Amino acid sequence: MRQWWTGSSHTQLLQAEHRLLTALVKSPFRKPSSSNDVDSRDTSYDYTSTNINFVEFVAPSHSAGLPTVVLAHGFGSGLGFFYRNIDDLLNSGKIGRVIGLDWLGMGGSARVACWQSPIRSVLSSSSKISFCNSKFTTSDAVDFFLDPLDQLLHDVNVFQPGEDVWLVGHSLGGYLAARYAIRSTHFQNESDAATKGPNLSKLILASPVGFQPPPSVHERIPNSSLPPAFRILDALWSSNFTPQALIRAMGSSRGRNAIKRALHGRIPHLNESVMRDRVDSMSELDLLANYLYHVTVAPASGEYAMNSLLEPAASEAGAGVYAREPLGRGIMTSGLLEKMKTQQSLSLKSVKVIFGDHDWMRFNENSARKECESIRSNCKIAAGVHIIPNAGHHLYLDNADSFVNHILDDG
Repeated sequence: MRQWWTGSSHTQLLQAEHRLLTALVKSPFRKPSSSNDVDSRDTSYDYTSTNINFVEFVAPSHSAGLPTVVLAHGFGSGLGFFYRNIDDLLNSGKIGRVIGLDWLGMGGSARVACWQSPIRSVLSSSSKISFCNSKFTTSDAVDFFLDPLDQLLHDVNVFQPGEDVWLVGHSLGGYLAARYAIRSTHFQNESDAATKGPNLSKLILASPVGFQPPPSVHERIPNSSLPPAFRILDALWSSNFTPQALIRAMGSSRGRNAIKRALHGRIPHLNESVMRDRVDSMSELDLLANYLYHVTVAPASGEYAMNSLLEPAASEAGAGVYAREPLGRGIMTSGLLEKMKTQQSLSLKSVKVIFGDHDWMRFNENSARKECESIRSNCKIAAGVHIIPNAGHHLYLDNADSFVNHILDDG
């Protein structure tokens, strides 16, 4: 019924991904043979596996000594959104490979059944604050995403032991990338433990959520005093209602139009002219909108963990979306120090946080700067915050050249 109503399937999603990358990226790509590879021939979604979808691009003059850049998208997005960055990374002479991945339950990855979807708390009648309590704890929700990532990074069919890796995460993907960097590695079985993974040497967090801690209970504006729109948002968020659910309910025609309008509004510089070499008469906007539509209407899965990881909150300082377990106030520093205790040496040498100059996530900037200063002082790791001009939250599309330069530069 869902496939009929939305006009979408797993095969169509992967075809839209292929069409986007083939049209907008000059470098060839492949899906490596891997124990984690997603079967693109299957029209249905796998609700039982934890396989994640990924693609590999190899530099023209590939050298085994050059690092691999791993690109991890944000909430509700997919690996295809990095299409403007891949060729420049590969042609820089500093990168051996680029691997784009989809988080579990998002993009073209397996869509795990939502039996453990978050539920709203039952609060006392005197409570003025609405929040969600999930069957997933926050740690469970983090592991939901990071366990498959760790499995992929330790897959010898994809990464060589000791291979140099630069991990780039955007938005929620930036938060998860940071959580992975401070995570104590744990394995599913003894054979995994015997496999040495790659060395994570550089961490680039692009417009990440999570550095600014949420306002305390006493700092929050009572729910009854919030504007109606925010109260509605809070109620929907706590009830696990997502933007994806709305698009699914619209059906194929209205859903596609809504996605295209939203993309044009958020990223107005996308080219609407039909590409001359496209036989299907699709523009850059058409290709991205088609891809995002299939990503959005795929079975709900990873989006449910959003409610376990993030929460909306408002205080006198403003309103925003916060991580339930933030990275700021020394949390990331402590995680790195704890990891250094268990390892003779830490492979991570650089942490870079970047925001767009008109990025709505920039309210995390001050906390990120303080955390980077703490990391430099206590962990002896190069760390800093940088602002990309002429860019908003989607800085990898808004100012692709500067975004790539920040990945490649050591400063």
